Amino acid sequence: MLRYESSVDINKPPLGVFPYLTERDKQRLWSDVPMTPLTEGDMRTGSRFEVSFGMGPMKATVGIELTEVVIGSIMAWKSFSGPIGWQGEYRLEALDGGGTRLSQKGNLEFHGTWRLLEPLAGREIKSAEIKELEKLKAVAEAAHD
Repeated sequence: MLRYESSVDINKPPLGVFPYLTERDKQRLWSDVPMTPLTEGDMRTGSRFEVSFGMGPMKATVGIELTEVVIGSIMAWKSFSGPIGWQGEYRLEALDGGGTRLSQKGNLEFHGTWRLLEPLAGREIKSAEIKELEKLKAVAEAAHD
């Protein structure tokens, strides 16, 4: 099983950061992971979507269900289909001065032939996760919304 954990401080309050996690148009500004909604409406507890990883013949589609969404505070998920079992969360914590500490952590368990790629994929995932948080920080702080 692969575990990851990272955080970033963003110069914006939690309610200003949270939409970048749950609003599809804002989420696309910082994440390179293609998402296909399976449920209609806003992202909320119970919402489902598919994400795609990899490239070429080693491409995986993983079904994700949001298990807990608390506006301005938490977004947690687990996978329900695909070759990668994934459980994770984003947590937002208000900082003195009006900023937000955005933390993420998760566990991934690779199944089938994907298990062979776990060491390589693990390094890439850990690197990509922090890069995405840094990109989210830049996008959120530059926005005038």
